[in-house]
Formats: sequence, C-alpha cells, structure tokens
Amino acid sequence: MKTTKVLASLTLISVLLLFRSNLYGQFTPPTLIESNTGLITNITTADINNDSLQDILVTKKFSANSLISYYLNQDDFDFGQETTIAGGNSQITNFAVGDFNNDNWLDIVSIGDATNSVTLYQNNSLSFSPQVIDSFPFFESDIGVSDIDNDNDLDIVAIGGTTFKVYYNDGLANFTSQTISGPIEDFFDISISDIDSDGFEDVVTGGANISVYKNNNGAISYDSVRSAQIPSSFNLFVRLDDLDNDGHVDLFSEDNNSSGARLMENDGNGNFSNLQIIDSSAVNIRSGTLNDFDNDGDLDIVLIKDFNLYLYSNDGTGNFDDPALIHDASTTISSVHSSDMNNDGSPDIIWSADLSIQENDVPVAIDKNSISDGQIKVYPNPSSGYVFIESPKAGVLTMTNSLGQISRENITLRKGINRLEIDLDPQLYFFKIDLKEGTTTKKVLVN
Repeated sequence: MKTTKVLASLTLISVLLLFRSNLYGQFTPPTLIESNTGLITNITTADINNDSLQDILVTKKFSANSLISYYLNQDDFDFGQETTIAGGNSQITNFAVGDFNNDNWLDIVSIGDATNSVTLYQNNSLSFSPQVIDSFPFFESDIGVSDIDNDNDLDIVAIGGTTFKVYYNDGLANFTSQTISGPIEDFFDISISDIDSDGFEDVVTGGANISVYKNNNGAISYDSVRSAQIPSSFNLFVRLDDLDNDGHVDLFSEDNNSSGARLMENDGNGNFSNLQIIDSSAVNIRSGTLNDFDNDGDLDIVLIKDFNLYLYSNDGTGNFDDPALIHDASTTISSVHSSDMNNDGSPDIIWSADLSIQENDVPVAIDKNSISDGQIKVYPNPSSGYVFIESPKAGVLTMTNSLGQISRENITLRKGINRLEIDLDPQLYFFKIDLKEGTTTKKVLVN
C-alpha cells in the first residue's frame, strides 16, 4: 500500500521537528503499514523475493486466518498488502528464515502450539509449500537456524516445553532429528552463536532457567559448568552478541522473573561473568532488538519497556546510557525488530501494534563500504589442514603467497562461519576477502 507524504509549511515543519527531538530522537515519526495488527506476536525481515530489499514477515499466534504473512518492500518505506502464507488455528509461536535447499530463495520454518508441529515452507518464487518436519508436545516454543555441523547448509534448532531438538539438513531440505538431553525445564527463547571461538555454533536457551548447550564438532550437549555460572530464574529473553567490542559474544537477557535488563561478559572461552544491570526498571520485556542504531561501531539496544520503545546507547565497552524514549504508543507495543529497510546503511525499527516502521535518520558516521578487521575473523592462526573464516556477508576468497602468487581463488564464502580444508605449503599467505561492501586482507600463517 502506498503511504501519503504530506507537505507542510516551514512553520509546521519546525514545530514537528522540535516535537520529534523530544520524543522520537534520531527516528522519524512512525509510518503506519497496517492497522488492526494487535495479534502480531513476532516480526522479522528478509529478502524473500530477491529484489535486494528487506521484506517484513510476521506471525499472529491467535489469528484464525493469517498465522504467517508478509509485506513486500516496495522501497521508500512503502509496503504491499499483507499476503498470507499459513492460515488455520495452529497457534504458531515463532519462525525463522533461511535457504534450506540451496536454491537461492529464502524459506521459512515455523514452530507452533495447537498442532505441535515444526513446519517448513519452501519458497518457490514466492509460492510457499508447507512440509511438516516433526511434531512433539509443547506450549511456548522457539526456533532458530544455523549450520550446526559445519557442512555448509542450514540446520534447525527447535525448543518447546521440555524438549530440545536439532534437525540436521542434508543440503536438500531433508532433515534428520536428534533430541538433546538436559535438565527438564520450560523452554521459551533461544539464541545461537559461537561462544568459545572454536568455529562451531553453540546454543543458549531461556525459560525456567538460562542454559548453555555446547557444540562439540557438530554434536550439541548440555553444559552444566557454563550453565551454573549464569544466575537465572524465569528468563524469557536471551541474546548472544558482542556488546563490549572485544570479539566475543556476550549474554544479554532480561533479569530474573521478567524484571530488569542485564549483561554478562564473555571471557572468550564461553564463560559468562561480571553481571551488569543495564536497567532495573525495565519490566515485562517480551521483545527487543540489538543493532548499531547510532552508527558508531558498537551495538545498541532497543527494548519494549512498559509497552513503549526505549533506546539504550552503548559507549563501545558495554556501558549504556539511560534509556531514551523512542515512541510512546497509544497502542500496546508487543514486538519489535530492526533492519536497514531502505539500504541507506542505518538500521530502522519495525514494531507492532499497529504494524509501523520508523526510519533511522542518524547520519552514517562509519564508511559502510569498508570492512574492518574486526568484522571478519580467520582462525586458528597459525593454521594447518583447515581454517575457519567468519564473515558478516557472502563473498569470494583469494589466497596468495608472500610472492604474490595465487594459491587458490574464486572460493565462495557464505555469511557466517565457513570451514575450509587447505592443502598449502607452510608459509605466510594473504587471504583476500571480497564482499559487496568492500575488501579486506588477512595474513595467515600455515605450518
């Protein structure tokens, strides 16, 4: 649907800007995408039609008609009509997006309550066909996507009730499931990242407790030692991300019993400590999003606090400013997500209800076309036999020796962690990594 841009007098514009500086800060006033969307329970973004623009996908757990639907991005903050992918009354609680059959179209996988099912919706040029992968009893649940076994295809991690399962992909969207044993608890939220820099993605779950599940060469198992380091009691919101810019993902979560927001630092070996309360007054945190909202090279936080939106700005070392109100909505905001929706280099925010978007018009202070050393990781270094390359975007790798001779070239890198077998003579090499946004070179010693 096309939004209307209203021209106003210079006087009115001045008044609006003055008002916005006190309320919206760096974000523009909300643009309504669709009203009457109070049933939305989750929001994500993905380019599902391959036009290089992020589209909006939503779930409505208690809707009888459109449980999963999308709004195509038509650029300039205009979005198409809602298109339903899944209907019925299955009470889908969450979903994730990824290309599971390697056809360059992003698919959707969901998990739901009423039918107790994990369902894959394969994307065939915006025609989605459902395929039930598995079913098991649960109430609240969550689902995530990652290459758990480092075989260059996407696997699925699903939690619900007291069950934790991993679905290993053969690369053609055929899955083999494994049930992960651990303490009996009510699962609610999930976050996936490599907590100890060994090249394998680990899992942290929230719910009755915060629990750590270690990935050992593709096999997930409960880590009682690391779990015991995390004070927890009914934590429904957990995120793994590097908030202090030391190269290791930290643990951000709500504090115990759904009150407060807190951070625990990672020592680099997957041990979390130094608990810091970011905001003790934040209650009922059901949704939040981490992104570099002020373009200063570190991750900030937007949280739903008292059903309104607040920004917590990071100083780069994991210390946060007092919360700044972004929007005091007349409706109850229950879900928030962030993504660069107009390709200007700044993350915007999408929230509901009603389904709305606010443009982030902060100036781009960092050259988005350059790739810093911290954005791409190569390890182990020195290496022998294999190497891991962690990249923020897909790209191409060229290896040259110290004489400038090409040893290997045109190696495709996917976004995330790439495990490469290397058969190279022992010496110093230069790994040139070309991404769409720019190029970086890493020195790697092979012994």
